Amino acid sequence: MISWYYLVIISSIIMGVSTIVEKYALKNEHATSFSASFSIVIAVFSLVFLPFAKFNINIYELLIIYAMSVLSALSYLFNARIYKHGNISVSTPVLSSLPQLFVVLLAFILLGEKLTILQYLAIAVLLIATYFLIAPKSVKKYKQFDSKKYVYLLILNTLIMAVGAILMKYVLDLGVNLYAMFILLEVFIAINMAVMISIRYDGVREEFSNLVKNRKIIFSIAILSLLYRIFYYASLQLAYVSLASPLRNSISVIITVVIGGIVFQERNLKRKLAITAIMLLMVYFIIT
Repeated sequence: MISWYYLVIISSIIMGVSTIVEKYALKNEHATSFSASFSIVIAVFSLVFLPFAKFNINIYELLIIYAMSVLSALSYLFNARIYKHGNISVSTPVLSSLPQLFVVLLAFILLGEKLTILQYLAIAVLLIATYFLIAPKSVKKYKQFDSKKYVYLLILNTLIMAVGAILMKYVLDLGVNLYAMFILLEVFIAINMAVMISIRYDGVREEFSNLVKNRKIIFSIAILSLLYRIFYYASLQLAYVSLASPLRNSISVIITVVIGGIVFQERNLKRKLAITAIMLLMVYFIIT
């Protein structure tokens, strides 16, 4: 059987590429309608795993999976808005590092995973580095985000991502079939997104209109997302979430900050890379 860290590495590389493609796609698109259209495609694509799925799931497990889908739908919407209205070399490191604080804390409380003193110190440094990454070097010179509300949205999203990660590990530990969970999760997410866009926007019609308009880029991101998610979910069956999650996200940070910062010509890239390096070092201390 393949080692869990190989699955994580493969997942992180694909996720980094997917993030860059998504940032490019959202430059001229509405974040909510794009995410809703994307959720439909990936839900359909997830059905390729039906031959491997075993749906021997009880009501309790089904409710947890649905709760995960609500958190995931919110996270996708928030991610899309954050990537659209903020620098990718700021938002990606924060979304890849700060959730690890909540993952570690929740894993300790709910899953019984314990850390060393050095790892707790690393978390403290990680938070400080995250603050300096979010805070602009000069407020008068430029803004890292279009509005302060996206900074708050970024922080809220890190907590949502962490709770979702803990629930996913918990569900897999209950013995739920990986492919059944994946299919149900993606179908529920698509339904949730359709409801959300119907409440606030032009409903399913806007979803399909956006899908037709941007079918190539949406299909590309959906395929990439399908791959990096299934590899990551498989790794969680073999390793602690407090190990797999930081490793995957730290590798994707390198890809998105370096390549994304260059492609989109974002400012102060050297400063961001230096802070990102510190954050990655702290993540290393957390997982070792």
